[in-house]
Amino acid sequence: MIVRTFICANFILSLSHITTHVSEAKSQPVEKDDKFLSSWIVLDIGMASGLLLQEVSKQGFSDLTGTDYSEGAIDLARSLADRDGFSNIKFLVDDILETKLDRQFQLIMDKGTLDAIGLHPDGPIKRMMYWDSVSKLLAPGGILVSTLQGDYILQPYKRRIGARGGKFQSKERYDIPRNTERPSPFRYLNQVRTYPTFMFGGSVGSLVATVAFLRN
Repeated sequence: MIVRTFICANFILSLSHITTHVSEAKSQPVEKDDKFLSSWIVLDIGMASGLLLQEVSKQGFSDLTGTDYSEGAIDLARSLADRDGFSNIKFLVDDILETKLDRQFQLIMDKGTLDAIGLHPDGPIKRMMYWDSVSKLLAPGGILVSTLQGDYILQPYKRRIGARGGKFQSKERYDIPRNTERPSPFRYLNQVRTYPTFMFGGSVGSLVATVAFLRN
């Protein structure tokens, strides 16, 4: 788990060096230096212990907020942050499905929340509520970094996974928004490629996936 946190933090840093200027037509990548990171507004959904927030704080991000629906998780994350000297991180009790947050973020991180929602008896409805909330919280040109158990979320575009900016199609387990009348609010940006993989039935997969999406 700690190694995975380090991998996620380094992946986020690599993404943060390219922000986007969003026009009506498309997003254009623009390189930024490390000083730019301090201006990013960052949200970690379901942050549990808050260790990922600590790691990205070390990378130069300063406006950091962690949320979880569990008060116990918030208390734990806050105590660990205080112990380790990360007083800049804010922690709030919040349910992403009925979020009370009223600001937008340039970077949203999620490790496992979408997996947990997928196990709910009302999974399809809950997942669409999740994507609706995230699309409202993430500023245009912002980045969503989601870590999930398994790489099902990648299957729709496995054949062109090397192409940045590929159009993402929905997979039933995650129900990424797709509308025939208007484009999806998200598009694939990049993924972690250093997780161990396995082969079964002629297909290659991974037990975990960390994927970045760009908010259109």
